[in-house]
Order: sequence, then C-alpha cells, then structure tokens
Amino acid sequence: MNIDEEKGYTKLVKKEYSPLTIRKYCYFGFPCFVALITDDNLEYLDRSVVEYFSNFKDESLNNIQLLRNLVGGLTERLREIYPKVEGIAVIIFPDKAAISSLWGDFMNHLHCRMELYMLINTMWNL
Repeated sequence: MNIDEEKGYTKLVKKEYSPLTIRKYCYFGFPCFVALITDDNLEYLDRSVVEYFSNFKDESLNNIQLLRNLVGGLTERLREIYPKVEGIAVIIFPDKAAISSLWGDFMNHLHCRMELYMLINTMWNL
C-alpha cells in the first residue's frame, strides 16, 4: 500500500475508524479545544484555526451569543476544509462558562463524546 505523503494517511491497516486528534488553543486568553475525527492531513490545522480566530472581534468576548457563533462558525469552517472528517468538536471555556459545538460522530455517538471529554479533562493542564 503506497502512502501519499502530501495528502497524509492516518488509517492503520485494517483499522475501521479514523483517529481522534485534539488541539488546545488559548488565542483569546481562555482555553479552546478543537477535536477532529478524520483521515485528512492536519498539517495546516493550526493556521486554519488561528486565521478564523483573527477575524473575530475582541469586544465580542463578553457576549455569549457571539461566542456561540464563534464555535459554530469554526465547526462549519472545519467541515469545509476537511472533506474526510467524521466528527468535529469545538469547545471553549470563557469566564465561568462552557460553550461547545459538536458535529458528526461527537453529536451522534455517546462513546465518542465520553472519550472526547475524558481526554479534555486529562489534558486540561497541558
């Protein structure tokens, strides 16, 4: 089996599920976790997320609805960028709040959500 280095290949031989990747960002001064279940090449994930964040106005950080729009919009943007994605989760923890946007496997499968939240709890202090 040939591996195309430019496209990325993350499935293991005879593995039926794509790997889960979680990335933590603190762009706005509070934690933001982006999780993807995908076989796509994630080399430009950081650039994509930071570009999306850079278009968001700082004065919106105290507006709950605009923060909800932030996570929902990022979820939609990641769906456009990664065609093989099976699940997307964007979770932020602004001051005394938690806001999440789940799509695909994270929305439909309890075990995916359980694994996601367990891993976020584990990596909270990283």
